[in-house]
Amino acid sequence: MNGLEAALQAAEDAAVSVRTYVPGYPITDLAQALSCQISVNEKVALEIALGASATGLRSLVVVKQVGMNLLADPLVISATHGIGSGVVVLVGDDLGPRRSQAEMDSRFYAPLSELPLLDPSSPGLLHASLLEAYTLSEWLRIPVMVRVTSRILAAREEHIPSRPLPTTGQRFEKENWELTAKGRHQRHHDRIMAFAQEASESSPLNQVQISGDVGIIASGYPADLVQGLGVSVLALAYSHPLPERLLRRFIDGHRLILVAEEPEPFIESILSENPKVKGKLTGHLPQGALERSDIIQALEKLEGRRDKMLQAYESVAERGYEGVCPDCPFRPLFSALAKVDAPVAGDAGCSIRATREPFCSADVAYGLGSSAAVASGFSGKGIALMGDFALAHSGLAGLINAVWQKRDLLAVVLKNDVAAMTGFQEAPDLSGVLEALLPTRFLDLPAEEEVVEAALRKELARRGPSALVARGRCVMKKDSRKN
Repeated sequence: MNGLEAALQAAEDAAVSVRTYVPGYPITDLAQALSCQISVNEKVALEIALGASATGLRSLVVVKQVGMNLLADPLVISATHGIGSGVVVLVGDDLGPRRSQAEMDSRFYAPLSELPLLDPSSPGLLHASLLEAYTLSEWLRIPVMVRVTSRILAAREEHIPSRPLPTTGQRFEKENWELTAKGRHQRHHDRIMAFAQEASESSPLNQVQISGDVGIIASGYPADLVQGLGVSVLALAYSHPLPERLLRRFIDGHRLILVAEEPEPFIESILSENPKVKGKLTGHLPQGALERSDIIQALEKLEGRRDKMLQAYESVAERGYEGVCPDCPFRPLFSALAKVDAPVAGDAGCSIRATREPFCSADVAYGLGSSAAVASGFSGKGIALMGDFALAHSGLAGLINAVWQKRDLLAVVLKNDVAAMTGFQEAPDLSGVLEALLPTRFLDLPAEEEVVEAALRKELARRGPSALVARGRCVMKKDSRKN
């Protein structure tokens, strides 16, 4: 059984009724195996889950690390607002990153939102962590986070026994409204997180092995990498709140401590005042993802402080560039965009592939759904290039703002009816919404580059906001399944 199958079994054991997700690596296959329902963005996905919880249904939200940025608003509020039945946010961190615009460590959202986070190291512990997360969520009436990475989802174990978790059917307690926001926050600190702290201290998911005077504190997949190295190991399932007493006993019982975690020194930074503690901050381990060889080398040179490890910066040429598909119907558009004299804000999705040679179609590209708002800030009239899923995700808000403030921009929407970069999930058709919102023109692709360029120039000559919807069928979608 691999990590994906372990998560599926946990969801079945916990009788999770409502399952939502937003696609993206490394969680797309996991979410589809879980039969999650796609949402336009992560904020909406969590809000659906919170509604289900309030009416007595267990819910699961599956997102990738950058999705936590949009999800953070309802997540932070729900911590002190309270919930009904269990809510678990299962977040997949893309280490590398392989298919993301930014490398992030989702663990930092746990102290920010003041919520528990479990960071399992294996499929068996993933299964156990998800069940513990639902138990903890319903006991404390708060959401709980569980973090995975691609290596945990791919790892295998022989057998993970099923452990059904009876449902409670508990609903939101309206008595919460008797307290002010300040009062709810006080209660959260004094009672709820205090109970979470005790859960962290007593959890059997935190595992200790004693062997010698050198110890490793590890979480997530590195806790699996450190096994069998002939040193003591404290494998932490709880990354927040940390089991402080357990950590103190482990550190006090050893001469030197190496903290193995990825991608950031999240735990190490909390322990760094102790001179025994070594890791990424002391130059003993590299930034980002870890390999077993990194840990072995660190143990060999654990004595004393090392200079910060110099790392070669990965280049596109070194890694390889996955460009625009040879038969992509949008290639004439990408070529034409480079010829018009206007700044172009790209977006996450297929337009990212056109940022380099031979197209160089976009000047900047920030988060999913950002291009309309970014283009609104250009010094002159610019172009907002976005896919139809990006439009639905959060791009529409930028366009509404542009219309409201009479911003001078052209929104170019790549309409292929799918989220092509994440598995060809169906994208909502917002053509009617665009037509009602602002002047909208449609262009069917493929077409001659001269025709596309002329359409762009005509729309750029128009004052105020407008939209050009470029319609084309993704050539990679042939046998893909919709969700």
